[in-house]
Amino acid sequence: MKAWLEEEKSLRQNGFADRQIQQTVEFMRQQGMETLWDVQNTYDSGLFGLTDRCSFGSNGLCCRNCNLGPCRLDSDQLPMHMKVAVPDTQRSSCGKTADTMVAGMFLQTVMRGVSSHVGHAIHVARALVESAEDSSTLEIKGKDKLIAVAESVGIDTKNIETAELAKKVGQKALEDLLGPGKGPMSFAIALAPKNIERLVKAGLVPEKGAAETIVQGVHSTAQGMMSSSKHILMSTVRFGVIDVIALYISTQIQDILFGTPAPMASKIGIDVLDEQKVNILVHGHVPLLSEMVVNYANKMEDKAKKAGAKGINVVGICCTGNEALGRLGIPMTGSTIMQEIVVGTGLVDAVCADVQCVYPSLSTITSKLHTRLITTMPELRMDNEIYIELNPENADESAQKIVEESINAYKERNPEKTFMPTAKGHGLVGGFTVEALLSVLAKLDSEKPLKPLVDLIANGTVQGVAVLAGCLSPKVQNDMSFITIAKELLKNNVLVLATGCAATACARHGLMEGEAMEFAGEPLRGVLKTIGGAAGLNGQMPPVLHFGSCVDNSRCAVLASAVADYLGTSIDKLPLVASAAEHVVEKAAAIYMGVIALGITTHIGVTPKLSGSPYVVDMLTNELNEITGSSLLIEIDPKKAAHKMIDHIKKKRAELGI
Repeated sequence: MKAWLEEEKSLRQNGFADRQIQQTVEFMRQQGMETLWDVQNTYDSGLFGLTDRCSFGSNGLCCRNCNLGPCRLDSDQLPMHMKVAVPDTQRSSCGKTADTMVAGMFLQTVMRGVSSHVGHAIHVARALVESAEDSSTLEIKGKDKLIAVAESVGIDTKNIETAELAKKVGQKALEDLLGPGKGPMSFAIALAPKNIERLVKAGLVPEKGAAETIVQGVHSTAQGMMSSSKHILMSTVRFGVIDVIALYISTQIQDILFGTPAPMASKIGIDVLDEQKVNILVHGHVPLLSEMVVNYANKMEDKAKKAGAKGINVVGICCTGNEALGRLGIPMTGSTIMQEIVVGTGLVDAVCADVQCVYPSLSTITSKLHTRLITTMPELRMDNEIYIELNPENADESAQKIVEESINAYKERNPEKTFMPTAKGHGLVGGFTVEALLSVLAKLDSEKPLKPLVDLIANGTVQGVAVLAGCLSPKVQNDMSFITIAKELLKNNVLVLATGCAATACARHGLMEGEAMEFAGEPLRGVLKTIGGAAGLNGQMPPVLHFGSCVDNSRCAVLASAVADYLGTSIDKLPLVASAAEHVVEKAAAIYMGVIALGITTHIGVTPKLSGSPYVVDMLTNELNEITGSSLLIEIDPKKAAHKMIDHIKKKRAELGI
């Protein structure tokens, strides 16, 4: 781990790679407003590493769960100045070893991530049931998707009204998430119908009632409970599968409610804020918020003009932004890591958020500005907030209130406290999905739309497929892990899909514009141009495909499952790889453990809190191969990581004999 941390420090010393971020951080420093980059600097500024982040915590060797502790354990990974703070013992007060402590803390991280995604899925499943019971709440826009999903989970779709079918699908999802019911989750079987046997043999297929399983998992990590390191780590894999299924449920139901995204052009950058309009920033993860706010922003343009603005400008950040980008084409201000500086420009009149990845620091920043901080779901309450709960039953009324608050705030905007960076953003094409990709491929082979893609992989024109996913971190040179990896993969003819903040990082660095095609190897470039032409994106086909928000990692799983089924093999045999290079939040750990469980080796490039236990590291990076056919790949240097990912793809190709 010492080497990993040194590599991280070396990378972040390269400074800002995004000029908009750099310029806005400098403005905020002048205004006396602190950002997460300033906090990171405080850890780096001490002599002899004395202000570095806690070495015990960084190694996973600190447990504060019960009141016998906190307990900390020794490791050869600790720096010399920390050795004097190590008690002369190899166990915690209750008897945990380093292996048990590290594994247990990791399981708790994964479960928090899983609970976030299960909570999201419960919200949208209930919204579907409510809209089916009362059509005045939400219109069901994705009727074709509704039929496809219903059939995939075993519901008879003949001679049944849309509302009744939607209710049955929503109830089937809630049965998977909350119970009651017995047997494997219906959506698990729908996601990987021909891969399910491998998961069953490994004991990884979750039962209906995921919430109860989470309760059991939390119980297992309590003091005096699970202490077998191997069983704890296998629980992280099992919970990873639950996480992927929760993602899948959310994506499928959101497509039913709001329609399936389609490729469309938009923009990204802080400069999508409009100095002459009311700027509303939608933030979080559940698309009901952005759908309703955009709807009422369009209806209330005249009211904004009466307040002196030239109109209303709704822009996105984080995954709510990604959802609205793909369905509505609204522009993105940037990635989650940028939320403090986007609000800190003083140009945002209201930031309205639902759940997840919303920094508590927004309370402090908005308290110094005219900006309204609006929260909309009971799981997220903040200091300095205006709470306007938004759900299907009151969505119209609440969305109208949010827009009204934004207009009122605009009247208080102080031009002397505003800032617009001179650096310019980029164009992008968002909204790619499995349906969109298959629709394009069907123009090349209408009977077997997957055949053109499989043939290209088989003949080596496309070497394989990589998914870039997850957060951005100030612990490295943020963005550049993904940008470096993406360019290396493209150069080596690997098709690159991106989701979440990894996608917005690629977009902010121009990799989702047609001009970036130059980074792709010549064979891949030809493929992308053909696909772009068939999709009507002549000259605008990006080399990195924006596959949606974090929950839309399930779209990548659907594509992997479809290709595996087409070839009559399992996902772990395919030339696929993933990277959560700059993972931050607990959800990222849940996702990458789920992706590994499905059979896709996944890279991470920020030091995980695991190195206090060589056993845990070996289990995740090596032994898991025997169970899932895939493992965790840890490499901080992004160029080295890219080539390890390429080597993995080559290995899978060789095993397939292609």
